Amino acid sequence: MPSPTYTVRQGSDGSYQTSTPHSADVVPSPGSASALGPPENSPRNSDGRYEIRVRQQPEAARSCGFGERDRRVIDPPPIVELVVKDLKTGLPDQSELRYPFNVLHCTLWSADGKSDETALVAQDRIRTNRRLMGTLVSSPFFGKDDLDQEGSFFCFPDLSCRTPGKYRLRFVLMRLDPDKVQYGGRSSTITSAMSDVFTVFNAKDFPGMKASTPLTKALKRQGCAISVKKGNERANASERNLTRTFEELSGEEEEETEGGRSKRRRK
Repeated sequence: MPSPTYTVRQGSDGSYQTSTPHSADVVPSPGSASALGPPENSPRNSDGRYEIRVRQQPEAARSCGFGERDRRVIDPPPIVELVVKDLKTGLPDQSELRYPFNVLHCTLWSADGKSDETALVAQDRIRTNRRLMGTLVSSPFFGKDDLDQEGSFFCFPDLSCRTPGKYRLRFVLMRLDPDKVQYGGRSSTITSAMSDVFTVFNAKDFPGMKASTPLTKALKRQGCAISVKKGNERANASERNLTRTFEELSGEEEEETEGGRSKRRRK
């Protein structure tokens, strides 16, 4: 069951302010001195109990400019998995994995991972706008992945970027206590992770959306609010060309069997 969403605002000291359940609107503070927040070995995670892994990396997006009608999402949608260990047994802590008030916050960073690019600051340094659009906060979805393994997943299906370039996404995990959450309250970072570098293209250079991955389809079948896409011909053709190149390099080719199924054989 998905948890309620909270308003999360980033403070100038790097911590995060949370309000009572309202919406998933996230507005980073412009010119914040330390958007990184507390280090990953914060008091809550000094033993390394918590870990987040980017299971599905962003690869490409089409810049959406400053209009709202033609907003294209980052493809494929980033999916992050939470791993929590039981310190006594070393096995996954199922009760903590199912805790509904874990929250993952996403921001946009430069390709070298040194600067927060989420906000667009005007030349007068007064007006700001968001470069990273969409819902920047995700609640956990507990289900099975494409390998039939249970886990706690955070999905970001509607992120988009206004300007072309090369970027990375940074994910920050927080654990909220619903009995203590109040407007203007603060939540410390437990741990964080960076995605691989992805490219935001101009409209004419964008290769198109690819077909959804097995992981996306598996979570969708279980009720996760994430879209499944067939992909367009341009992107699918590119994927087929890469597969064909790999087969040629590895010395493998496909042949059709009597039952209509295909199998690989070495040349």
